[in-house]
Amino acid sequence: MAQYENVRDVLDYQFNRRGLLGLGGAAALAGLAGCSGDDGGSYGDEPTGSSKPSPTGTVKIAKANIPTPREQTLIVGQTEYTVFNSWNGFVPNGVPSGSGMDVFCKEYLFYLNLATGERINWLATNYSYNPDFTELTLNLEPRAKWSDGEPFTSADLQFTLRLLRDRKDLLGGGGDWAEFLKDVATPDPQTAVLQLKKSNPRIHYGFITTILGSFDVRPKHIWEKQEPTKFKDNPPIRTGPYVLDEAIQNQKMFVWKKNPDYWNKENLDPKPEYVIYQSTAKQADAAALAFERVQIDVGSINEEHAKQLRAEGYPNLITTQFNDPCPRAFWLNNDPSRGLISEPKMHWVVSYLIDRPKIARAVWPVETAPAQYPWADYASLEQWKNPAIADKYPLTYDPAKAAQLLDEIAPKGTDGKRTYKGKPATIEIITPVPVDGPEYVIGTMLKTELDKLGVPTTMRSLSGSVHDEKFQKGEFDIADNWVCHISQDPEQLYRDLESDRAQPVGKNAVDKNKTRFRNPQLDQLSKQLANMDPTSPEAKPLLDQALEIYYQNLPVIPIIQTGYPQYYNTTYWKGWPTDEDLYQVPLNWWGHFMFVIGRLEPTGQVEP
Repeated sequence: MAQYENVRDVLDYQFNRRGLLGLGGAAALAGLAGCSGDDGGSYGDEPTGSSKPSPTGTVKIAKANIPTPREQTLIVGQTEYTVFNSWNGFVPNGVPSGSGMDVFCKEYLFYLNLATGERINWLATNYSYNPDFTELTLNLEPRAKWSDGEPFTSADLQFTLRLLRDRKDLLGGGGDWAEFLKDVATPDPQTAVLQLKKSNPRIHYGFITTILGSFDVRPKHIWEKQEPTKFKDNPPIRTGPYVLDEAIQNQKMFVWKKNPDYWNKENLDPKPEYVIYQSTAKQADAAALAFERVQIDVGSINEEHAKQLRAEGYPNLITTQFNDPCPRAFWLNNDPSRGLISEPKMHWVVSYLIDRPKIARAVWPVETAPAQYPWADYASLEQWKNPAIADKYPLTYDPAKAAQLLDEIAPKGTDGKRTYKGKPATIEIITPVPVDGPEYVIGTMLKTELDKLGVPTTMRSLSGSVHDEKFQKGEFDIADNWVCHISQDPEQLYRDLESDRAQPVGKNAVDKNKTRFRNPQLDQLSKQLANMDPTSPEAKPLLDQALEIYYQNLPVIPIIQTGYPQYYNTTYWKGWPTDEDLYQVPLNWWGHFMFVIGRLEPTGQVEP
């Protein structure tokens, strides 16, 4: 068995399954309320509750167009791939995202299982700080090996950290590593000591896979001979249980094969001999049909089509609920050059115009819950809540209050039009989501409310690259997307909002303080918190003060928790995480999914 350690020992976080889902009952996160015959639970071969309908349909298996034996292969439906011959994450478009690379080719030092609250030590066995948080010691797993058989050592970690510290031209380079990392000592092959330029009790966050992945250690014996901006890293050498077998561009498919010499077989020996990640059909009906005919085991189906399968009694569908770490949110531009939207009272006008219960119930694809805090409703984050402060600043739907505030800051003139500081009061909302997406609907609802109150508002759906450029340069009033900053503690968001990170409108923010928020009081609190253990008694009053400043200004407005159901087909493989046994994060693009694959067992089904 893998070595598990309760996260209390590290971050003093307290998780439990009921708390993780955070709502319980009818409002359970990502609950499938309103689905045909569905009470929000999982569906499988053996219904576990008397209220769940027994499946009565049949499964018609079609031949999968793959180069490997079907009964030995797990097939995951994923995004549209465009990169096939490069695995270099140091350069733009250097690695195909959602291809399996981040799941079971790479491995990470630590994993934080948000479904159970356990920290899994993997490429490292432990970490510790010196008393003033200027040194972080990482103890590495002595058995770990790269897929080419070379040992995984502290020299690899040292090489990668120095590269990121010194090469600001690399993706992930510079940033915190340039700011904090003085050097890395390697007293022995299994020990790395990060010597910091200044105190930082959070530098270890970067080595814990909490959301998606974490620090990607490169093999020194391969990368030290290469120019990192030109190297293709093809095929990628990492430590995981699978290695790249082939990339098939005309089928938009990556075939991964079990590494027979994998270093940690005694703790993780997956049953699928092959795992294939492939692009799903662009048409939703065709993608869902591939799932129904078991040409794909994971993904490739949305809730609309899952409802149809349930209604038809399809016996091999499991739906597992999990809350995404990024609540849907509005980002408000605080730069004075943007006019009305930079006024803090206007932020509360916007908040009062958001009908969160309606959005949670009727707009998001599955029923979820309104958000009060700018973080996911995980039990690990419960300790940062302050009900007294939240009650003081309730995020309620109240158009009358919105109108009252708006009259104070942007009154109507004799012509009936509102002005702010002598200029017309107008708002522009942008989103990267297509016009049929729920975020676009959320933005349109706000536009309608603002129009009613006499603030002419435009709503624009922009392509990803166009949206990102405007978002980064501050060329927007409201950005309608999501907030993903807080995975460990709120200082992660507050630090991002520090004034010295705010760029003028027109200059790229490089993912720092995209709202152009400036508040000297929050700056001071954030800089104090940056040098504190967030769980210490000294940090609590500062965190509460920072939370109150956040609510007073609302630079980022949370809307709803984000529920994402996951869909699994049990025809060829069983052992999936379910609502009743949510043993691991169920998302097939997160690094944690390696442990899900490790739990799967073949059903014995043979392809006809």
